[in-house]
Amino acid sequence: MLNHTTRRLLAGAVILTLSGPAMAQEHTFRLANVLAPTDVTAAGIDRFAELVKEKSDGRIEIEVFHGGQLGSGVETFEAVKNGHIDFAADSFANLASITPAFEVFHFPFLFESRAQLLNAMQSEKVQAQVNEELKPVNLQWFTTFEIGGPREVGTSKKKIETAEDLAGMKFRASRSPLEIASHEAWGAAGVTVDWPQTPEAVRLGMVDGLTVPYASFFSAKFYEGGLIKYILDLNFQNYASVLVVNAGKYAALPEDVRGILEEAAQEAHEWHVGYVADYVTGNVKDMKDAGVEVYSLSDAEYEKVRNVTIEKVWGEFTGKPGMEQEKIDLIRSESGEIGDGGWGYSID
Repeated sequence: MLNHTTRRLLAGAVILTLSGPAMAQEHTFRLANVLAPTDVTAAGIDRFAELVKEKSDGRIEIEVFHGGQLGSGVETFEAVKNGHIDFAADSFANLASITPAFEVFHFPFLFESRAQLLNAMQSEKVQAQVNEELKPVNLQWFTTFEIGGPREVGTSKKKIETAEDLAGMKFRASRSPLEIASHEAWGAAGVTVDWPQTPEAVRLGMVDGLTVPYASFFSAKFYEGGLIKYILDLNFQNYASVLVVNAGKYAALPEDVRGILEEAAQEAHEWHVGYVADYVTGNVKDMKDAGVEVYSLSDAEYEKVRNVTIEKVWGEFTGKPGMEQEKIDLIRSESGEIGDGGWGYSID
């Protein structure tokens, strides 16, 4: 037991002390979130930390480091994999260089509504499948927080009004091959830039724009100073902030500690679902008030973009590791009906 405790102390991951007649065990976990403390994901993560402290009567604490303080998404995911940080949160697009387990969720136009996305993310069958694929890299899918809707297309100078307008443009991309492939399907180029460096890349003209949800445009203040002038409501690709934990270290925790962490995560997720809708509606309004034009393509042009993206990207990636047809079928089955077809917020 002493060696086990010593290893945890050296890793800075879990601090164990004995106090009082009951010899209560105290745990402190470090959680790295690459997105800003003002980002919509931060609210869910902070709520998780609050609930853990409440439910454990202060015996368990989550130290949260927002805004990439402990490194980029790839760096912090690697740190969790190697046991140096307890939890890491970022777009699961940035797990692509470590594992393809989440890449299937990036298939463009896979989900047609928020209801379908949430159903798939919360499906026990889907989670079990992904966790099986995460075992070789010693990670476990702990929970998920919405980043604020599907990806839209933001541009700094050029307004995209037809499918052809996308050709020749350069968009900032995450490390997800499917995001880059979506850009290429349009005749554009995807340029990988880590999130903290993205505003500067747009400002310097290294890219013409980027494809992220409304909440990400807002939290990074792309609406200020004319950095992004147009946002095309395309809803072409979904992703979320995934919170992962080191599978081996997590399994070694006492059962009561795991129980508190999991209960707090589920409650934080449910709370965040309600929070996101109002938050993003407010984000869109504030950006429009600041002069950003938020608009949609005509039905005909939308279908052009949708069809060429599905044809090229699905055709290229279906059957690759982590993106097998059987897995796609499972996700689509677990997604259920479209429902109202909305994404939980208003852009009007």
